[in-house]
Amino acid sequence: MDDRLTVGNVTAEPGTIQYGRWEALAHPTGHMEFFPVILARGAAPGPCLWLTAGIHGNEQAGPLALYRLISEDLVRRLKGTIVAMPALNPAGLRTMQRAPYHANADPNRFWPEMKGTPAADPDRDPPSSLEQAYQRLYDEIVASADYFIDFHNAWIGSLSFALRDRILYQAGDEADQRRARELADRLDQMVNAYGHTVVNEYPAETYIRENLHRTASGSVLQKSRIPAFTAELGTGLVPDPAIIQAACAGTRNVMRWAGMLDDENEAIEDTRVIRPGYPVRRMRTPRVPEACIVHHLVDAGMRVGKGDVVAEMRDVWGRPVGNGVIRSSHEGIVLGRTHGVYFYPGQPILTMAVRDDGTLIAPYPDTYGKL
Repeated sequence: MDDRLTVGNVTAEPGTIQYGRWEALAHPTGHMEFFPVILARGAAPGPCLWLTAGIHGNEQAGPLALYRLISEDLVRRLKGTIVAMPALNPAGLRTMQRAPYHANADPNRFWPEMKGTPAADPDRDPPSSLEQAYQRLYDEIVASADYFIDFHNAWIGSLSFALRDRILYQAGDEADQRRARELADRLDQMVNAYGHTVVNEYPAETYIRENLHRTASGSVLQKSRIPAFTAELGTGLVPDPAIIQAACAGTRNVMRWAGMLDDENEAIEDTRVIRPGYPVRRMRTPRVPEACIVHHLVDAGMRVGKGDVVAEMRDVWGRPVGNGVIRSSHEGIVLGRTHGVYFYPGQPILTMAVRDDGTLIAPYPDTYGKL
């Protein structure tokens, strides 16, 4: 990108780091909430990489990764522009809550989607101020971004991994299917350049049902066909310094792949990277058969076979419940353990990476846009 880029009240200048504000929403108490903006532009022209973090207030490693990544040394070597926004949910970050108090829903489901906006319904709540802010921000992102990464955290002690969405296309539209395949190939290159464990998203039906196409990265990817992924950095409220360092190294490797840096790739060190030799997708499994207290017996990064014991079940006095154990329903790799030990029937105790026999592109489900 060669043109001077303005985001909020700041304009990128060659060879500098600029700091500013993007006005997001007004509070009834008379003050304006803003998203902080960091613009880093190299002296030479090149692509534009957007990096965002802090959309979930209890996921606080992403902002630290952005602060550590952007430095004067990086800018001296940089071709192109980095737009970093480390706090997309300031209220949630202040209170350490996933959602902000002024929008009582997951803020990472507020981004634009392919289907049109339904007609106004007087009995339905309109988009919150925060959702409207993300709609405006989306327009600015897609106007300038060549690539996009959104930084998150998964579970306490979990692996660091790149979460790669399938590319959805309109059924029966061969041109759209071809574009989806080309984008999937480019996205595959991007996440592999990042160098962390790579995990595919849910199949299309589940993906749409859980509104994952309306996440920040899902929206940019599906609606605007810009390569984008979510980087999950493990523990959130007590960030792991090793994962933060590895995330910075991985992001610089993405920049090398994109032609923004000319030096050699960095090794991803001091954090576990799993390469199973076949594609994997995330799955919440296994699930408890009845109310119990769970004693996990496996940890992130461990490989388990179908039928392997992964936890013990106890009652509130510590006695075995049922046959006393929970077995894995699939062969796979443990990405992380569900928080806590008190579980109700049907709740998952792990998230695993299991073999993915699906393709990296898929048609939109028949039900999409009809509800």
